[in-house]
Amino acid sequence: MPNKSTTGLVDGARSLLRATVGLIYPTLCLGCEVRLPEITDDELPICPACLRRLPRATTGQVSKRLVRLPDTAGVFNELFALWVFDEGGTIQRLQHALKYQNRPQLGERLGRYMAGALNGEFGHPLYDAVFPIPLARRRQLERGYNQSRRLALGMAEVLNDHPDVPQGLLVRTRATRSQTNLSRAKRWINVSGAFGLAETTDLTNHRVLLVDDILTTGATMTAAALPLREAGAMVDLAVFAVVAV
Repeated sequence: MPNKSTTGLVDGARSLLRATVGLIYPTLCLGCEVRLPEITDDELPICPACLRRLPRATTGQVSKRLVRLPDTAGVFNELFALWVFDEGGTIQRLQHALKYQNRPQLGERLGRYMAGALNGEFGHPLYDAVFPIPLARRRQLERGYNQSRRLALGMAEVLNDHPDVPQGLLVRTRATRSQTNLSRAKRWINVSGAFGLAETTDLTNHRVLLVDDILTTGATMTAAALPLREAGAMVDLAVFAVVAV
């Protein structure tokens, strides 16, 4: 076991390294690009002023998206989105950093932030598990991580009883096209039946949280929730942003 002197030297070296990296590559606010002081593991790379201006989402904005899909009645228990997506703005830059700039730690920070807000909104719910939307194998290899899983891991750290984040249980059962340029109807056709459970699992009386980054039409979230519902689970939904209707 390292002694206190050794531990102090290691911690000091790490602090010096972080300070040096901060001087060469300073952290800039994703909103206004002002230089930020060293941020903690629970802070986002957004200055307080820009963070206060981000548009908070409502349950109604999520439900308006979902009701436009077929077969969505009764799929979800509670609906949670942190912000309303702002195309070209701070939230889109946050999503881009999370998905395309090799910043998996950002996902866990954002997940912790989401869980704090969800606890306040839902009254500190108890979950048996937190399920991220599974990423297609090719995209996982390209990106090196699943941003939704990173969000789920961060949320599980803050949620009551630190629920499990199962890996490999909720899976994609077939390849799907990118949803980006598809209409609402084609998005649903693209992902309908594309998710399943890798093994027979009884989730009766289990409350689970299904997590993704952005909710556009809700097709992917709904398709992924159906096998969880069929296994008996009560499913809540959580995303960090919803595209307004």
